[in-house]
Amino acid sequence: MFKVLIIILIGIWIGLVITEYTKYNHNEPMIVVLKEETFAYPDGHVYVYWGLGYKEIIYERTSFYGKEFGHLFIKVRDSVDKSQEAKK
Repeated sequence: MFKVLIIILIGIWIGLVITEYTKYNHNEPMIVVLKEETFAYPDGHVYVYWGLGYKEIIYERTSFYGKEFGHLFIKVRDSVDKSQEAKK
């Protein structure tokens, strides 16, 4: 019984992550936001939204603009890395 419950909870979590990623790709807000952070810079702001094992980062700065979705350990970029620009 306990194993079945764990499998069901993991299935629900995987479905939630897929749903959140789909919403991210369509520029829609996240469903589950546990914590919000805003970082102010001289040229704009960075918004971080924490979910259940994932987070979304939105950059609204004049030096660079964009967004990221990933695991909890991705860091907010302070500046654009030239090697990252070359990949785009």
